[in-house]
Parts: sequence; structure tokens; C-alpha cells
Amino acid sequence: MEVNGSTRLIGLIGNPVEHTLSPVIHNGISSRMEVNSVYVPFKVDSAGLRNAVAGAYELNVLGINVTVPHKNAVIDELVDIDDSAKYIGAVNTLVRDEVKHGFKGYNTDMMGLRRQIREDGISLKDRTVVILGAGGAAKAVVYMCLLEGAGKIYLLNRTLERAEAIAANMNEYVKEGVFSYTGKDSLVIPMNLSDYGKIDEEGLVVFQATSIGLYPNRDDVVIDDSTFYDRISVGVDLIYNPAKTRFIKMVNEHGGKGYNALKMLLYQGVIAYELWHDLTVPKEIIDAIYVKLKQRVYPNTVLIGFMGSGKSTAGRRLSEECGMDFIDTDSYIEERAGKSISRIFAEDGEDAFRKIETETLRYLKDNVYNTVLATGGGMPLRKENGELLGEIGRIYYLSAREGTIYNRVKNNTSRPLLQCEDPYGKICELMKQRSPVYKNVCDRVIETDGVSIDDVVENIRRDM
Repeated sequence: MEVNGSTRLIGLIGNPVEHTLSPVIHNGISSRMEVNSVYVPFKVDSAGLRNAVAGAYELNVLGINVTVPHKNAVIDELVDIDDSAKYIGAVNTLVRDEVKHGFKGYNTDMMGLRRQIREDGISLKDRTVVILGAGGAAKAVVYMCLLEGAGKIYLLNRTLERAEAIAANMNEYVKEGVFSYTGKDSLVIPMNLSDYGKIDEEGLVVFQATSIGLYPNRDDVVIDDSTFYDRISVGVDLIYNPAKTRFIKMVNEHGGKGYNALKMLLYQGVIAYELWHDLTVPKEIIDAIYVKLKQRVYPNTVLIGFMGSGKSTAGRRLSEECGMDFIDTDSYIEERAGKSISRIFAEDGEDAFRKIETETLRYLKDNVYNTVLATGGGMPLRKENGELLGEIGRIYYLSAREGTIYNRVKNNTSRPLLQCEDPYGKICELMKQRSPVYKNVCDRVIETDGVSIDDVVENIRRDM
């Protein structure tokens, strides 16, 4: 899109802002909808907040997102504030108000979470909800749960006083009739985190609203007690990286449904965009942006190389150590085809198999995230396949000499291309053809000759 004199500026203020994903959302929508606006992140420290907000209005900035540490302090710089943001006490979106000559504040985080749980089919009506944490995010979740008509809300925190303060504040709003409750005045119950065992209801909906489990500390969890997870029906972790925190894994392992909050991130941005531009973003565009977000947040790792180079072994080990999913494309194809690759070669021919590989990659490109992909030896040979693999993830070529490969596969009778009189000669012939392709397609070569699997995996991990 061309930037010209009519281009409107939208952006983000916070500190830090270097790793924000918001440009993926907003510039992605503008590009797809052909809206003439550009989204830019601005690093603003606390001392400069007032001048930044005032200056943005004078510069005709259309709208601003606000992130840490300014979500509370920015309220003092606004000419108006939406009721939800007022009750939560935090603002993350500023919309121009030309009448009052300033910005009006909204909290689209809460609206984004509300949209996510509704899309995921989670009803809070009359349900018992448990919220882990008592920070700003937890307060927004409490408000959202009350809007959705939750029957009871337990707010658990290590520092009880913080939970008590939020509970008192929200229960006061209940008494004032802000929410649609009749004859209720204390729906939010503060508790010390260590007292979680006193909650004996079944079918709980639990929101994990702390930073525990945030990448790279993916093995940490707020409550590590299987009896607690036995009572959870639905668990929502406000963390979205990693895709499956230990909290989500434990919810799933004990029969509940676990969700992360990447859709919340997406929807809060979409709602802000709609407020700024006074339009509705079509679902197909939202879905396309969600794919881009997942590709950015949950990148894949692709292993290529000749048969016997260790792709499957290294791939499985790498996926386990990094908490990623694993797909062996040959096994994947066999499962979907309902027959072995040897049979596909024998019955349909190599060309048919190569077409299946391409179809498989087209599907995987938009449907796998946070995954290690171990490919068949001939998969990168088609130009289209090489391009698709590059779209799927970062590509590592596991390289080995001809003699090493021969020693690894000489007793394997499941390799169709080696069922010949001179398998070593065939290996040399094929590697001469394929090695240049592997090197051209890959992002990095990983040598495997005389190297342990542990070292191969570590070399890849250091580069990821």
C-alpha cells in the first residue's frame, strides 16, 4: 500500500514495544481491506506519556493502542472514558473525539476475551469461575465474567490483600446494579492461593491470569496438584506463548478443555481497529490474520536431508525438548493414504507419490504451528515443495557423507529407492543430485557425521 498525504496514522505507545505483534494485525487488516492507514509502535517512557498523548492528537493520529506500563496512567490524559474501561481501571485503546478535542479510552482486552470465549463455545452463565492471579488482567477477567452472568467467582492470589481489593471493588459494582444480578452483592470471593483445595465444586471454569508459565519458563505452573485439575471443565490461560503452557496441558490431561489467549490478542486488536475506522472487519480477513499470527508466534522447524540422515530421530527429540508437536511427513502420508510408501511407489509410481507430498505440504502450510516437521528425502526436489517448506518454517539440512548414510540404511528394506543391486552406488547417485537442492532450499546446514543426536539437536536449538 502506498503511503501518501491521505494516509492515517495509528499506533502503539508503551515501553518496551519492540516485540509487539500488533502491526501484524492492524497493517494486515488495512492491506486486505485497502484502508489507507499505517500502524507503527512508539516507545514512550512514563515521563513522556502526557506529551505523547497530546502530541498524537495534534498530529491528527487516528487512534492509539496503549500497553505496559501506561494502561492506568493514561486515564488522566483522556477527555472521556468508556464505562467498561472505567470499571476495570485500565485503558488499552484511544479513539479520537473531535468534539472534546482529545482521546476517549476503551479496554478492548476484556472485549477481546469475551469474544474469544463466546467463539469457543464457553458459557459462563451461572457457572463457578476460578481466576488465578490478582493483577490488572485478572481484574478485567472478573469484570468480563460478571458481564457474562457467572454464578460465583473465586479470585485466588498469593497476596490475599490484592485479591480482596479487587473483590471489594467489583462487589460494590454488583450492589450498584452495574451488572444484571438480582439480590446478589458478593459474587467475587477472594482467597489465598494456597487455599485452592477449599473449592470443592465440579465443572469449574478457570482463567490463568498470572505470568507463570510464560516463555521460556514453560514448565512452571501456578497450582501443581492433579486433584485441582480433576474439577476443571474449561481452562483458559491468558498466556499465548508457549501455545500449550503446563496449565493447559494439565487441564487437557485431566479431561478438561484448555485454551490459550492468542484469539484474545487478535480480537482486542480487531475491536480497536473497528473503533478507529468505524467499520466491521469481515470474518475471512480475521481468519487470515489469525493464520499469520500463529505463524509468527508459533514458528515451525523443518528438517530435510537424505534418507538416514537422522531427521526423524532428531525431530522427535527436538520436539520433546522444545515442547513442540512432531510430524514425520512419510508417516503422515501413509496414515492418510491408508497404505505404505512402498505400496504407493509400487501401485501408483514415484510421480504420484511426489504429487501427494505437494498436496500434503499445501495443507500443512496453513494448519501446523509450533511443530517440528521431518520430511522425506525427496520432498524438497520439486521447486514448489521447496517454496512451501520455506513458508512452513525455518529449514535445516541434516547433512552426512555417502558412507555414513549407507551404513545407517543398508539393512533397511523399507526404502523403495534402494531395492537394487548396488544400493551404495544408488546412494551416491541420488546424493549427487539432491545435495545441491538441499543446500539451496535450507536456511542452515547441520553436519551429522560423527556427531551425536544430542549435539545435532543442540545445534538446531541454538539457531531457532
